[in-house]
Amino acid sequence: YLGGMTTFPLWYGIEIPPYGTILLTVYTSVVAYTLLRYRLMDLGTAVERSITGGLLLALVAFPAYPILLLGQSLYFGQINIAYSFVELSVLLILVLGASSLKREAKTLITKSLFKERYNRHETVVHFSKSLLSILELKDLTATIVESICPTLGLQWGVLYLRSSSSQDYRPVSSFGKSTTDFPILHLHKTPTLLEMWRQGTSCFVIHELQLSTINSDSEAVIAQLAHIGTEVCLPLVNKTRLLGFCVFGPNTKSGGGYTTQDLDLLTTLSQEASVALDNALLYEELKRSQSLVRRTDRLRSLETMAGGLAHEIRNPLTSIKAFVDLAPERKDDEQFLVRFSKVVKEDVFRIERLTREILDYAKPMEPFLKEEDLNDIVESCLYTLRIRPSHELIVVETDLANGLPRVFADRQQLKQVFLNLLFNAVEAMLPEGGVLTVRTRKIGSGMAQDWVQVDIHDTGKGINPEDIEHIFDPFFTTKHLSQEHEGTGLGLAIAHQIIQEHRGSIEVQSVRGGGTTFLVNLPSSLAPTSVSPAQSLSPESDHPTLD
Repeated sequence: YLGGMTTFPLWYGIEIPPYGTILLTVYTSVVAYTLLRYRLMDLGTAVERSITGGLLLALVAFPAYPILLLGQSLYFGQINIAYSFVELSVLLILVLGASSLKREAKTLITKSLFKERYNRHETVVHFSKSLLSILELKDLTATIVESICPTLGLQWGVLYLRSSSSQDYRPVSSFGKSTTDFPILHLHKTPTLLEMWRQGTSCFVIHELQLSTINSDSEAVIAQLAHIGTEVCLPLVNKTRLLGFCVFGPNTKSGGGYTTQDLDLLTTLSQEASVALDNALLYEELKRSQSLVRRTDRLRSLETMAGGLAHEIRNPLTSIKAFVDLAPERKDDEQFLVRFSKVVKEDVFRIERLTREILDYAKPMEPFLKEEDLNDIVESCLYTLRIRPSHELIVVETDLANGLPRVFADRQQLKQVFLNLLFNAVEAMLPEGGVLTVRTRKIGSGMAQDWVQVDIHDTGKGINPEDIEHIFDPFFTTKHLSQEHEGTGLGLAIAHQIIQEHRGSIEVQSVRGGGTTFLVNLPSSLAPTSVSPAQSLSPESDHPTLD
């Protein structure tokens, strides 16, 4: 339009060559290059916006501008070029900016004249956004009461959740008071709040319920809520399940009472909170299930370790017993005592280290991340591996890199991963035996040398190509009843999950008849937290460089 506007003065006898048409080619080229180079919009969006803008200009600007020029000619007796350009610029700004000006004006008027309604809308939007990013139940319940109470000016509030072992409801988060100030509510012998909610009330005002005609069982529920000073009770229901409820004290902004707008806002917020709370409860259940599965896998590993424990302890106990039997007879043989004392001391240290490794592995503990030496963890797992009787058939080769960066990890969880991979590698080479190779090295993408890798390779029979894509699926196993231990299909799935929680990755490479290699990649403690393993080691990025 700007390129073609120089043709308009010709209609009124103004001799100006239409140089602006040259800009049409330049404009078209720039727009086409921008769209293709930066993919700013798809074709449908471009067509839609072009048609909308074109119709707007055709309906408003095209008829209006000639009228403005005609008015200028009639009023002043001539058309001034500079003034005409000013008119055109103002007209285009008004036409193209009308929709934006309308939105801004509407927001400004709403904030100024209808401030309360605007604040309620903003409260709902902010509340929804804040809940979407929270999955931890403790953080979520605290956010719910700490968001609602200050917004409405409530003196205090507390959120109750149903106990998993009974029908009791326990306070879990509060505002204005401590949760210890509120008792456990026993509602198992009376109609639940869900039944009262089904009668059509989404937000209970206690003093209104006390004045209404209700049965004696419901009165018991209301009495318990009134006893703790409740003004309003807000059930948190999702999919007809009562997850919990919030109780609130006086409203300081409204002189202690609640307006209809307050109750409507609470009802809206309860719907958002109920969905988020249900998701958080499901997430807690998922974490408990994962913890149970991990514990099962640890017990399986302990069973395998216990099979070699007796065999490993028997040899040092034999030498200790021989020394005890011979010591009284050769108590004057100083050379014998010195030599045998050294042997016994080494055997005792061997037993002590063995029991310490097993006890540390079996010890139940919460995940605790700290800087760890990855080589030390791998060596500890290899020591545990060597106590198995079947180790005699396996040749273990190690290549642990010096100066390996430390990793930020949970030691016991990484031991669980590596022991699982090592045990699987040994079992894959039995009964013939083979070579187990364990390497550690520093890797990186480009110039960023901030990842470490553990390479575990066996010379077993390998994995079928069709099984590789399912190797990390829960309950998928390639071990059969004919083997020493039937596989549960959980070990590699748990290992994969643990490594992912450490912001790492685990890969498998296998050739049927040529062995299997597992690569565990972990970020070092100096690795940038903003870079995920998927980004650093993705197929699109450069291949990792090895030191």
